[in-house]
Amino acid sequence: MRLLLRIAAIAVAGSALYAAGAVNGATQRQPAAAGGLFTFIAVAAAIWLLIMALTGTGLGDAASPTPRSYVPALRAVFVFVAAMSLFGLLWLRGIPYPPEHDATSYHNDAIALDECAAQALLRGEDPYATFTLFRCYGERRLGADRTTPLRLGAFADVEVYPTEEQLDAAWDSRQREIATSLGISWEPPPDFEFTWRLSYPALSVLLILPWVAAGWDANLIYVLCLLAATALVLLRAPAGTRPLVLTGLLAAASVPAFTAGGSADLLYALPLVAAWLWRERRGSAVALGVASAVKQLAWPFAIFYLIQVAAQRGWSEAARRAAIAAAVFGVANAPFVLWDPAAWLRGILTPIAEPMFARGAGLVTLSANGVLPFFPEWVYLALEVAVAAIAVVVAWRRRYTSPELGVVLAMVPLFFAHRSLFSYFFLLPLFAFAGLVRMPAGELEPAAIQRAGALTVLAMPARGGPAGPR
Repeated sequence: MRLLLRIAAIAVAGSALYAAGAVNGATQRQPAAAGGLFTFIAVAAAIWLLIMALTGTGLGDAASPTPRSYVPALRAVFVFVAAMSLFGLLWLRGIPYPPEHDATSYHNDAIALDECAAQALLRGEDPYATFTLFRCYGERRLGADRTTPLRLGAFADVEVYPTEEQLDAAWDSRQREIATSLGISWEPPPDFEFTWRLSYPALSVLLILPWVAAGWDANLIYVLCLLAATALVLLRAPAGTRPLVLTGLLAAASVPAFTAGGSADLLYALPLVAAWLWRERRGSAVALGVASAVKQLAWPFAIFYLIQVAAQRGWSEAARRAAIAAAVFGVANAPFVLWDPAAWLRGILTPIAEPMFARGAGLVTLSANGVLPFFPEWVYLALEVAVAAIAVVVAWRRRYTSPELGVVLAMVPLFFAHRSLFSYFFLLPLFAFAGLVRMPAGELEPAAIQRAGALTVLAMPARGGPAGPR
């Protein structure tokens, strides 16, 4: 029964994250105290559920008995999970078509800027140094609403976030400046209001380069990465557990919905899932290095990965793994460091060096929606650092009793950050399932699944049938 509860908890957490993401998107367009409070509670509750789902070793969980009094409640939960799995399938079925509310396939600036950086590289230009924002967006008929504005220039005195009118006015003003200069040697001034340079490590561009060169929609790469990550999770899961794990993955609607809605994060998530699933193998450090060379969000996971390697294999092996991952990162980024080291460093540090507006689905959403006042940035930073330290201590102290906990703890500090974008959290159910299938829970017997009242929309095992290959 305990294994079924863990699967249900992750699926319900993903459903809660989906609801939080939908409400968070609405409140970013129209702030509302109730919406901000709902988002905060839903994301916090989802993280708590994921932590609970991965607490313990999971040893023998598949064989633990289900008290008869628990069966009705468990069946009700799995009816909900089965229904949400169909909802998740509906999102995937819509690919590659854009959502109804968004007629373009460039759902955020990361997708657009990565593709434009790839095209700049194909032209022989340094994507970390070449200003292509207006050219890139003009070719794709995008506007200021698909950018990350900065608290500079026309937005220097904006307290919460620029309105669409303010964004458009600043965008048009800068375009007029370029037109006046005839586009000759125009460089963005220090008070330029929009993030324009590539702000991710090199593999975020290099891995999509052949796809962009072929003229294909980059969103399909990210969907394929999700499907591949799902396949890896199922490959690691015991055969009898796979239908329930897949049902849970689909029911964790934040994962398929916000991937289909447009996200480049799956490019780092796939190698990260592979690294966590097979961390007992030294080669997993290569996958960790690849993930780290795609996006900075993979970096916190490295700490918890290395804690587990040190716990199981010793610190010398952890040092080797760290060196391997660092070497992969270095090799991938070396050409751009040699090309223009200052431009590469400015790009990599953009998320923390540029004066971005407070925004997100964590603590800061309460301030953005008028529930709390905005705190000084150092307060958010202090909270983030303190929670990160606590997370590392917890992971170290529970390294034997809850070895999979780190795959969720890695993102918890960002919940308290000045920028805690919803995109930081929507993949946590996928990562949690990567931890779950590593647990020595054993094989779920079909008869036990039926007695517990669990459901799967994919395959209901026959009563009294075989458990499948072991």
